[in-house]
Amino acid sequence: MSNHKIIYVLIGIISISIFSNYLLYQKTQLLEHAVDYYKNQNNELEKLSKITLTPKQTSIAPLLNNQTITQTVSHVSNYTSSESIEAVAVRPVLESNGVFETTTYQGTVMKITVYIRDGSGLVLVNTAIPTGVDFQTSAKTSVMVAQKITNVDLSKKDVIFSISSENNQELQAVDGGSAGGAMTVLLSSEILGKALNDKVLMTGTIQDDGTIGEIGGVTEKADAAGKYGAKIFLVPQGQATVEIQSCDEKTEGVFTYRSCTAQEKPLSPITEKQYGMKVIEVNNIEQALSYFNSIT
Repeated sequence: MSNHKIIYVLIGIISISIFSNYLLYQKTQLLEHAVDYYKNQNNELEKLSKITLTPKQTSIAPLLNNQTITQTVSHVSNYTSSESIEAVAVRPVLESNGVFETTTYQGTVMKITVYIRDGSGLVLVNTAIPTGVDFQTSAKTSVMVAQKITNVDLSKKDVIFSISSENNQELQAVDGGSAGGAMTVLLSSEILGKALNDKVLMTGTIQDDGTIGEIGGVTEKADAAGKYGAKIFLVPQGQATVEIQSCDEKTEGVFTYRSCTAQEKPLSPITEKQYGMKVIEVNNIEQALSYFNSIT
């Protein structure tokens, strides 16, 4: 091999080595940033767990004459706890008869509390049991939408949603997509200093534009809300229905033939008769707030 070829090969090897080291450096920087971010979140949650929260002494300043307000919340004390809100979800339940296993779904009620403090715009979810990504996504969307509809800037505040239930083990099987609407109602009401009607419960995801998105398990959630004592249960638009199955049997000789049909019927008449609770559809967060902020 001539000297020129050897030089070209060495130059190629050195170039590849430099490029590979550069890529490795970039990946290392990204990993370091990610580690720092999650360390920061963990530290913030550890600090939160060590703080004894006192009852709210002042609410965040309400809007005045519909003027746009920025940095309004800067005067709030370091830790401010809000009123809590209950949200409903479904959790899978595994049943076994010794031979076969089947999965059914039950409604459950969760308690959500929001804490706002001076910070750098972090949005955190604090639960007794580690939960899935939907809780985090819903929390971030809730903060974004609440800022839009209240015209309050929370970029210099940290918002922490604390979620619990009577049996915290239930949270292990529940994720928070359907709690997004309730989170937004809670935070918006806290910002505006408005009390929440504890006889109103809701289910529904929160979308970036403030609309309430569809969810599953409406019947199971309505049952949990009715047993809890709610008088109004808010659901996404088009979902205040229940599928009722009716079957007919016909016997011919030794054979019995059974045919079933399913029909959608309004859910509210059923829950009103059983629990005295109305099921009402809402399309967006403003409609939901009109029920929660109305004390009757």
